[in-house]
Amino acid sequence: MNKLMITAALLMASLGAHAASTFSSFDKNDDGFISKSEAAVSSQLSKDFGKLDSNGDGKLSEQEFGQ
Repeated sequence: MNKLMITAALLMASLGAHAASTFSSFDKNDDGFISKSEAAVSSQLSKDFGKLDSNGDGKLSEQEFGQ
């Protein structure tokens, strides 16, 4: 691996999985929200889910995801 690829990989890891992914990549059923089960594919998003779910409805809107 060259230095650029290593740097990019480290940057992606430091940003967290949800920051490096798009909302639609998690919203598998295309209902406009990310459920806890959809978030479970990312340990970082699962960890941050409660903080991001600002209205406490148990799902993330695109606005909440982008925080």
